[in-house]
Amino acid sequence: MQIRQLAIVFLVTLMAAGCGAVNRNIQIADGEQVEGDVRNVNGGIVIGSDCTISGDVRNVNGAITIGSATRLNALRNTNGAIEMAEGVEAESVQSTNGRIRIGRGSAVSADVGNTNGPIELAEDVTVGGSVETTNGPVRIASGARISGTVSSRNGPIAMTAARAGDIDGANGGIELLDGTVIEGGIHVRETRGTDRSGTPRIIIGRDVVVEGPIRIEREVELYVHESARTGDISGAEPIRFSGDRP
Repeated sequence: MQIRQLAIVFLVTLMAAGCGAVNRNIQIADGEQVEGDVRNVNGGIVIGSDCTISGDVRNVNGAITIGSATRLNALRNTNGAIEMAEGVEAESVQSTNGRIRIGRGSAVSADVGNTNGPIELAEDVTVGGSVETTNGPVRIASGARISGTVSSRNGPIAMTAARAGDIDGANGGIELLDGTVIEGGIHVRETRGTDRSGTPRIIIGRDVVVEGPIRIEREVELYVHESARTGDISGAEPIRFSGDRP
């Protein structure tokens, strides 16, 4: 009886905050406006196109899908994917145990973060903070701009014709291609014990610019295109190459 009462109180609290549910899906139609938060437990959240959510969107145990040109504050999910269509505006995007995909031309004013899962940014996405995951790859498409650091501890980082502040890696390769610009530097951190994987490949491709230093603290294969420009390199001997890939 007490558990049932607590569940009822929790559901009422969710509804009072804006829009909430437990053990079912939430679906918000195209063009709808929601005052307050959208929160769910044990179900998915689907928000249509051209919606305005004045508060946060938070979920536990289910996917979150956001339609094109929708605006919201913080977007957070635990145990589920986050899928954002084109032109979405959000304050921040955070996930635990799920993929994050951000569609073309979307804008995130603060950080994009994940713990266990990949992060994928489509063309022309802008991020005002950092893009960081612990266990998963990071893929950033052409025209994307990240003001802060792009980081993955246990996964590869790939950027094509994009721009970022810094790169921070450890147990994964780094591939910067087609004129990508890193305004700061690249730091590949030392790993020990079970954290240590095979030898990562670091590729600084055609017309890529790394304005700051490249600091390597573990064994890597470092390839630098003959047209690329970098700051000082320490910890690895660069292998020069021509063509698209080494």
